Amino acid sequence: MVTFKRWFGPVHIALGLAVAVQFVLSPTYSSGRVWEVLSFAMAFGVVAALAFSLLRMWESRRSGEPPGLGATTMLASSGALFLLFWRLWLDWQFFDSVEMSDDSVRLAMWYGIDVLFVLVNITVGLYLLRTVKQPDG
Repeated sequence: MVTFKRWFGPVHIALGLAVAVQFVLSPTYSSGRVWEVLSFAMAFGVVAALAFSLLRMWESRRSGEPPGLGATTMLASSGALFLLFWRLWLDWQFFDSVEMSDDSVRLAMWYGIDVLFVLVNITVGLYLLRTVKQPDG
C-alpha cells in the first residue's frame, strides 16, 4: 500500500494543479479540446480520490478509533465530487440530455466541479504523501 500512496500522492496533486491552471487559463484561448483530454484524467482522479477516501475511513475504523472530521470530510467531498462529475460527464460524453439544454447551467455546474476537483485531489494527494512511512535512518 505504501507504494500506491507514494505514486498516487504526486499524481493527485499534479491532476489538481493541472485542472486549476486549465480553469484559470481556459477563458484566454479556445480550450475545448484541452478540456476533452483533461476530462478523461479527471475521471480517473475522481474514482481514485473516492477509493483513497474509503481506504482512509477503513484504516481509521480498523485502528479502533472513530473516524475524525478530516476523514469524514474527505469521504463526503469525494463522494459528492464522484456523483456530480460522473453525472455531468456521462451526459456530456455519451448522452445529450434534454434535461440540461441550457448551456449556462451546465457551465456553472462544471465550474463547481472543477473547483471541487482541485480541492479534493490536492487534499487526497497531500494525505497520501503525509501517510507514507519514511525509512528510518
